Amino acid sequence: MLLLAWMLALPTFFLVLPISSAVAVVEEEKEGSRQIIKRTLLWMETKEIAPNVSMPVMSIGTGGQEHGNAKQIVSNWLTVGGRAIDTALNYGNQDQVRQAIQESATELTRDDVFITTKIPDCNVTNVAQYIQQDLQLLGTTYVDLLLIHGPRRGDCVETWKYLEHAYLNDKTARAIGVSNFRTADLEPLLQHGTVVPHVNQIQLNLLHKDVDTIRYCDQHGIVVEAYSPLGRAGTRGDLAHNKVIQGIAQAHGNVTIYQVALKWILQHGWILTFQSSSRQHQEVDADVFHFTLSDEEMKRLDALSSSDSVGV
Repeated sequence: MLLLAWMLALPTFFLVLPISSAVAVVEEEKEGSRQIIKRTLLWMETKEIAPNVSMPVMSIGTGGQEHGNAKQIVSNWLTVGGRAIDTALNYGNQDQVRQAIQESATELTRDDVFITTKIPDCNVTNVAQYIQQDLQLLGTTYVDLLLIHGPRRGDCVETWKYLEHAYLNDKTARAIGVSNFRTADLEPLLQHGTVVPHVNQIQLNLLHKDVDTIRYCDQHGIVVEAYSPLGRAGTRGDLAHNKVIQGIAQAHGNVTIYQVALKWILQHGWILTFQSSSRQHQEVDADVFHFTLSDEEMKRLDALSSSDSVGV
């Protein structure tokens, strides 16, 4: 079995607010007294990624340059109402993710939070250990979405069988998928596997999209999840100074260029994980459900992107 019996003794998360909550009533201590504060939380759409598994369409990422600050990032996200968290074994910060959820001021339970994690590669020798280590560090008996981080170092078809077992038999993953897989990487999984990947997490933003991979995923019912949805510093152009994006943001009034960039992804029917450490930035960036991009605006934005290799 992929899940060790002793893992059942690990600390699990404390329960509270459901994902659909709009307003939290929180007790806070201020200058020695208790007071009741109403805090408006983010409203978040969800998308079904697997049978009976719905995922918030926006997750907070814990990798990148600020991976060492994961506890604060996740804590901020939960405070503003975010409920989906994206992590990975390679990030080396899953203990921080666990602590943030356990110490959340909103006292969330495990079932209230959607956790995506990734095993590093297709090394068949280590895959069972990867999964067990993931669960142990996160302090949970299951994850909501388990991905292979990239098609490297080994046999991805055999590795995929372990994920299928976690999903179908051990129930240690509610949904399974891949990351950074292109069409040529996906085809063997569909040819030899039992379960079609539920999600493919790829680099995707206004200035970069892998059209062939997206098309293949759409054809086979694989949900596309974007990472680096706001671009990467120093690469593939600059969203912040793009005149087309600026013009569309201005046309919608009180809308930022980053909200336009995220809305474009969601309006295509994709989901996303983004990175932001500031509570204020998280709240503003994720507030994208109060406006809609027109067909003409979507066409203009579609024209900005180039197709290039998928990053890792």
